[in-house]
Amino acid sequence: MRVEPQSIIVTVTDEMLPHIDQVAEELTAQGVKVDRVLRLTGAISGSYPSNNLSNLESTNGVQSVEEELVAELPPAGSFVR
Repeated sequence: MRVEPQSIIVTVTDEMLPHIDQVAEELTAQGVKVDRVLRLTGAISGSYPSNNLSNLESTNGVQSVEEELVAELPPAGSFVR
């Protein structure tokens, strides 16, 4: 059974901020497709083909792993109640 990748946001610990690229490499080795490394905010965004995000939380330098939520706005000029 194939699991669809879900978008995630990984927060990096303060201690590992100078080594955020190393954390991204470790996440990649665990199956994360890294899309962006946000050095100023200490976050890494990407996708992970599993619904068990707790596997990633044990990675050195990872503070938290959250599912990325997406909000959609109505088209410009449309009527919103």
